[in-house]
This record gives sequence, structure tokens and C-alpha cells, in this order.
Amino acid sequence: MTDSFTHVTCPKCGYEQNPSTAKKCEICGQALKKGNSLAPILLGAGALAFLGGLAGLGVIGYNTFFKPQAPTTPPGGTVVVPPGGGTSQTTPTNPPSTAPPTTAPTSPSPAGDVASALSWGDRVLFADNTNADLQAGVAAFASGDLATAVTRFQSARQALRNDPEPLIYLNNAKLGNTPALGIAAVVPANDTPNAARELLRGVAQAQDEAIQAGVPIKVMIADDRNDPNQAAAIANALVQNPDIVAVVGHGTSTATLAAAPIYQQGQLPMIAPTSTTTDLTTLTRQGSNMIFRVIPSDQFTGTTLARHMLSTGKSRPIVFYNSQSSYSQSLQTAFSTTLGLEGGQVASLVDLSQGNPAASLQGSGADAVVLIPDSATFDAAIAVAQANQGQIPIFAGDAFYRIETLEKGGNSLNGAILTVPWHPLRSTPPFAQTASSLWGGDVNWRTALSYDAFQALKTARSVGNVAPGSGTTGRTALASALGGQGFSAMGSTGAVTFLPSGDRNATVLLVQVQPGSRSGTGFDFVPLP
Repeated sequence: MTDSFTHVTCPKCGYEQNPSTAKKCEICGQALKKGNSLAPILLGAGALAFLGGLAGLGVIGYNTFFKPQAPTTPPGGTVVVPPGGGTSQTTPTNPPSTAPPTTAPTSPSPAGDVASALSWGDRVLFADNTNADLQAGVAAFASGDLATAVTRFQSARQALRNDPEPLIYLNNAKLGNTPALGIAAVVPANDTPNAARELLRGVAQAQDEAIQAGVPIKVMIADDRNDPNQAAAIANALVQNPDIVAVVGHGTSTATLAAAPIYQQGQLPMIAPTSTTTDLTTLTRQGSNMIFRVIPSDQFTGTTLARHMLSTGKSRPIVFYNSQSSYSQSLQTAFSTTLGLEGGQVASLVDLSQGNPAASLQGSGADAVVLIPDSATFDAAIAVAQANQGQIPIFAGDAFYRIETLEKGGNSLNGAILTVPWHPLRSTPPFAQTASSLWGGDVNWRTALSYDAFQALKTARSVGNVAPGSGTTGRTALASALGGQGFSAMGSTGAVTFLPSGDRNATVLLVQVQPGSRSGTGFDFVPLP
């Protein structure tokens, strides 16, 4: 996907390329309004069983279903315990004025905004959280009363089982003055809180497991509000904070692109869990690479789909897409480019937004159908599948990874192949089982990938012999380990390794529509062998 700062992120599926003028998400159809938040839906047992199997399967519409909290004004704290231990410190009202230069096309937010957007446990960052124990816990943490903070965070954790913020603060408070590495998790907490919590669940789970294994790591949560100016300001603050050795974030490609040049120049390693933009790979870098990601880029997704189709003996597809959708256009370009380079040829390129696209099947001479719709043209793509009547095989992009595909497509999509970034049935044990027990429900792809980012940093810490208090030396050692030959960390998606570009060296998962009883539609998404 190609990002610009005039796009709107969907609060439901997290798609970040909706034009600022769009009223609905072009992927999942969610109504768009700046700052909105999708309230989770309470499901019946049958629906929950199905979505429990599909939660996190694709980028379309399968969020975890947890009870939302009522709005509140977050309390402010001014005292934090640094991850390396020692005496509590007062958070500076104004960060140092000598920030590293950046090539990002942004200007920093006011210093006060940055200070109130960072927390080791001294303030509640999510404005929709009213839990009294959590608020009492952060007040105690801010005053240096860690014993009380632990007690109140434990109570908040029991009341908010699905909320990662109390667990992260609880672990930080338990570590107290124990020397520990500091990792910042930057998420859009008050722009898309559901997606932010999904990301933090992976971080919290990985931190919890690390501490239980005797690896002390403290986590600072930062809220970039999915705003490029705020993301750049936070990046500058983190670069200047010697207690931070690495960053997991940001939540979207827009924020990541604004912050990445600052991390690169400031020599602070960052691992992006969910930023797919190809622009991150082409970012101009000087010196050792500091920018990594654990999710396949859009180019990887299009390439995987094209290569799989070619492997089945099909090389002349008719491709249906929406020329008015940046998402659809981007994936179509990646697919078609790979196809052409590797011996195939697009028989016909059909715009789903124009006329009667299904009629284009007649006389096309194609040996496969490729469907890359957005939400606005989803029904038109279903009509194409129905008109095809199973005559030639169907391949599709991740916009088809939704329950409506099974409900509306039915038998016309039997055997169709789709791309996905993660699938619980392909998850490395015991991640999915542990996550379900920890959070009281199934998690999705954001949680899995942020977990992988943390696991990569934990492994790099060991490889690079990074100790608490190592400062800039530790940052460089982490980055060198991540980019080193032979580096590998075990995550929810299997081995995590990186290419010299910082992209993850992994393939995109493929699922197939097959007859099944899990969804109640007669068909299910099943991962290919």
C-alpha cells in the first residue's frame, strides 16, 4: 500500500489507506469518522465458536470480541520508575531541545503532548478506561509506592482480563528497581483503541513470558494517535531516552513512515508488527539498518498469490479489481507485475466498478479468475464468482477474507485460494492456546505479529549480549543481532528471520474455501498444507 497523510484508518479492520473523503472503509465497509471506535459485538455461542476459529485470520473484520470500557479522563502522573532500576525520576516537562534531525515530512507535537502520551505505569493512556483500581494503581506507581501499585494493578487485571494495559503496568511494577531492558510499544491508543489493544496483547503476553523465564523487560506504552506529527515527536523522545533500547511499533504504515527515519538516524532499532507499505523497504538509510518488520509487505502478498497460481499450471488469468481503490490497485499491481516477470500474462484487466464486470468472463480466454475487490465492489466480485459457476479456478486477495464471502459466495467459491498473514491453525504452539487462556478469548493477527516482534527483540538481546543500562551500545548490538546472518527467533508464526532490507524473510499464508461446518454457512477457510 502507498501511504499519504490524507488517509483514514478503519477502526474495525485497521486498513489505513481509505481516502480522507471516504464515508466507509473500502475493505470492510465500516463507517468512517475521525476518532471513532468500533464497539465490540456480543456474540451467541455458535457465532463465537466460528469466530474463535477465525479470529485473527485475515485483515478483514475478525477482531477479538471483548467488552468495551466507558470513557474516562486519564489521570496524569509525573514520576516514573526507569527500567534500569534506581530512584524514581520525574518525567521532564520539556524533552531536550537537541533532537536528531529527521527526513520525515512532519513537525513534532508540543512537548507536553509527548509527555502525556508515554507511560511505564504512571498514567492511564486509554481514554476509554474508567477502572478505579487501574487509576489508583497508576497514582501509586507515579508516587513511587510500588507495593500498592502491584496490588491495585492485580485487581484491575482481574476486572479487565482482556485489557493488556493493566498487565504491562503490573509486570513493570513487580520488577520495581530490578535492572531491566526497556522496550517501547507505540500504538494508536486513542485513535483506534481496539486495534491498539490487539497489538498490546501480543507485547504483554511476550513480556509476561519473558519475566516468567527470568528475563526482566519493562515496557513503556506510547500513544501516537495514528498522527504522523505525534509519531515523529514520540520517536524523537524515545531516541533521547537512554532507558529505551528498542521499539515495537508503530500501529500503521502512516505513523511508521513518519517515525522510521528518526529511529534510523537516532540508531534506535524498531520492529513494525503490522506496517505493510513497500515504502518502508525503500526508505533511505545510512549506516547500520535499524528498521525491521514482521508482517509481509504488499509486494510479498501479491507475489505469493501470483506464484501459487503459476504453480497450479494457470498462467493467463482474468483479473478483477477496483481502479478507484488504492488498496485494490496496489495489490493488483504487485500481483500482475510478478505474474509478468515469471512467465504469466494477464488475459484481461477488468474494473469491478464499471458496467457489468461478470460479463467479461465470456470469451476472455482466461484459465483462472483473480478477484481483488474492495468493500465497495465486493458484491460485484461475488457476482463474478457466481457467473463463473466453477468453470475455472478462483484466486483472491485478503478483502475476501470475511464471513460474507462464505455466506454470499457459497459453492461458487468452493476451492478458491486467499492470502492471509496469520492463521491460528498454523500458529506455533503454544501461542494461540496461551493467548486464549491469558485474555479469555481468541486473538487475531495483530496480536500474533506484535508478539513476534517482541520475541525477535528478546532473542536479539541474548544474541547481542545486551544488558540493562547498556544505552546506545545496547541499541547497536540489538540491531546488529537482528540483521545478522543466521539470526532466528521463534514466534507465533514460526521462525522470524530478516532480509538485509529489514523485511521479514517469510512467505504469506494461503487458505482455501472448503466445505465445512465451523462457520454455519457450509464452507470454511482452511489453511493449505
